[in-house]
Amino acid sequence: MASSRMPFLELVRQRVVVLDGSMGANLQSRQFDLQRDWMGHENACEVLNFSRPEVIQEVHESFLSVGCDAVETNTFNGSSEDLAEANLSARTAEVNRRAAEIARKACDKFETPDRPRYVVGSIGPGRRIITLGQIDWATMNESYYQQILGLLQGGADVVLIETQQDLLAIKCIVSAANRAMAEINRRVPIMVQASFDLNNGEKMLTGSEPSALVASMLPYGEVATLGLNCAFSPFELAESMRYITEHWPRYTSALPNAGLPVFVDGKAQFPMTPKEFTKGMMRFVEEFGVNIVGGCCGTMPEHLEMLIDAIGTRPPKTRTIDVRPQISSLGDAEDIRQDNSYLIVAERTNTNGSKKFRDLLKADDWDGLVSMARDEMRSGSHMLDVCVDFVGRDGVRDMHEVVRRIVNAIPAPLMLDSTNPAVMEAGLKLAGGRCVLNSMNLEDGEEKLGQICALAKKYGAAVVAGTIDEDKLAAMARTADRKISIAKRIRDLAVDRFGLRDEDLMFDPLVLPISTGIEEDRRNAMETIEGTRRISQELPNCHTVVGLSN
Repeated sequence: MASSRMPFLELVRQRVVVLDGSMGANLQSRQFDLQRDWMGHENACEVLNFSRPEVIQEVHESFLSVGCDAVETNTFNGSSEDLAEANLSARTAEVNRRAAEIARKACDKFETPDRPRYVVGSIGPGRRIITLGQIDWATMNESYYQQILGLLQGGADVVLIETQQDLLAIKCIVSAANRAMAEINRRVPIMVQASFDLNNGEKMLTGSEPSALVASMLPYGEVATLGLNCAFSPFELAESMRYITEHWPRYTSALPNAGLPVFVDGKAQFPMTPKEFTKGMMRFVEEFGVNIVGGCCGTMPEHLEMLIDAIGTRPPKTRTIDVRPQISSLGDAEDIRQDNSYLIVAERTNTNGSKKFRDLLKADDWDGLVSMARDEMRSGSHMLDVCVDFVGRDGVRDMHEVVRRIVNAIPAPLMLDSTNPAVMEAGLKLAGGRCVLNSMNLEDGEEKLGQICALAKKYGAAVVAGTIDEDKLAAMARTADRKISIAKRIRDLAVDRFGLRDEDLMFDPLVLPISTGIEEDRRNAMETIEGTRRISQELPNCHTVVGLSN
């Protein structure tokens, strides 16, 4: 069936797709032997892929038999970091490959030419939070790379990054997925689902609102669906789901719990009946236009059966979507194009523009730097510029030390300001929100511009582009004609060659002095104004930024 199976996203386009329910709740209802089945690692469910594969297949089949279109692999804790607790880290790819094969075997029993069934590779959040410094980017990326490689080798049709608590972790796992898909030369859709555990379903564990989730994920064109799962029932998660469906332009998904757990004899039980669950989920389908539904903790085959009966084969509701170019902190999003103002960047947290900041950096006074940044944002700015470039210092280390403190202390989108791509990346590896890179130009040719574009694409950042080229005598564009010419060249390189979007680019037409006494400088202001106007007019989906403080 594999060669003729309809692509997963084609089915999503045609009708509302139903995934399965809870693997954990179904396993909990069975009896297992600690040594024979759990291999000495109780509740390490991935172990059962080896010791009791027939039970895992039975769970998959219980959902397929009631009409589910897809089942999730038994790999929620299948990264190498998580599998280390069951002494299976060295077998990460094998564990995940085996799980995908079990799911595929179950799907094949129910698949027909006109009713495809899909294997969804389940990837959980892990036990260590990267934004809190409990794990670093490289370690996390490699851990999930091994997991996703195994899922793809086992035949997964979709990669589902689910129950996510941290925006930075999502970016890291998306990067790992791209690595794995490039390695085996096979692309599958990526689904991302966050868990809104705080404020009664309105914030992720690290404090992110739905707006920050949407803003940080939108640049990743490979993320085909965005949604939520776990945490609460459909009723508590309604407003977070509403926001996502109103602002995310691609497919959406929702897999809530069957209510909040109650503990009976030491075991979690979920009280929501299939009827109640279906009622909440049908609002997601009928009112919000969610494309993919299913269940998380506590949802049994009977929950999904009733939901499937209610949905039938209906096509997804057409949504009215308000997509805005945005940046974000870890907490929430900020419009790049303000309704009643312009986007204001706080610039004093910069070694080139502030002696105070430079002195604090020289003294390694990290708390003082954070305090200064906090004061800057109190002035009403929308974004915080961070520049640690200083001759004789380790810029990568300094950016790491500053950004890791700021992201958890100050609710501000960051502009990572450096001439060194490695310093930019040090900040990107720590910032879960959507950052801006400042800046790139063509002074050193297309290769360096390409390096910065690659960083922006990998980490979902926007980027400032100065109208400067390789001209040895007049690199900085002075006339409006030169400004728009260089801007268009950079745009074509960034978008057509390096894969960014127009809305990822912020062009700086350069503010140059007018009071030098030199006759040709007297026109600088007029040329900058005209250059800004022409960039806005001729590249309407790009943005403009100027350093008025210059």
